[in-house]
Amino acid sequence: MVRQQLLSIVGMIALTIAAFSTASASAAQSACTPAQIAHGSCRPVPVIGAENNGDGVTIIGKVDVRGPGAPGTGGPAAGIPIVAPPSTPPPPAVVRDSYTAYLIRISDLVKFKPTPGTNHMQPDGWMVVGLDANFYSRAATQVKTGDLLGKPATVRFTPVAYRWSYGDGSSRVTTTPGATWHALGLDEFDRTATSHAYRAAGTYVIDLSIGFVPEYRYASDTDWIPIAGYVWSSANRLV
Repeated sequence: MVRQQLLSIVGMIALTIAAFSTASASAAQSACTPAQIAHGSCRPVPVIGAENNGDGVTIIGKVDVRGPGAPGTGGPAAGIPIVAPPSTPPPPAVVRDSYTAYLIRISDLVKFKPTPGTNHMQPDGWMVVGLDANFYSRAATQVKTGDLLGKPATVRFTPVAYRWSYGDGSSRVTTTPGATWHALGLDEFDRTATSHAYRAAGTYVIDLSIGFVPEYRYASDTDWIPIAGYVWSSANRLV
């Protein structure tokens, strides 16, 4: 769809797209003019970047096509020249006077968020004052895929940090999700890396946020590209 849209607007006034910061670029640099793209002799290469706002990841793809002599462009934009077989003459170029004076920019984006993990405690729903209640989480590495400029964009979220708020003013950040006492080979009320002892009777609200490390790749790229920062996702609340 995006490619068809690009062909249909060559020679029109530029589309205004806000600038963005790329975590990485996955495009080689060579030249395409709007006329070459119009008759199929050159295929533009998208430049792919990633943004992380702490709540999710946005993968952004941009295709820039600059006409020769366009003001401020410094030359043609990214693309892969397509060499036609010698026996197949290229179709005649559709040349429009206005295309040399404007920048045509196609941009697309796709957003990803991890599925929240789960928050658990032992004993289930109650605690004994002065003894450790055991908290643990279940969260898995997730791979999310969406369509970007007609090709698959994929983000992988790996859980690496767990931030518990125990409801009594205490909190803890761990690199382990914890586990049940049985799985840890411990007895009930034994201390664990994620347990907490309450000093007074009452009703407490326990929240958990899970920090995921995001990585992405685009189309046929085989290596995962890291994205700076964590994506935080809230698990279920315990009351």
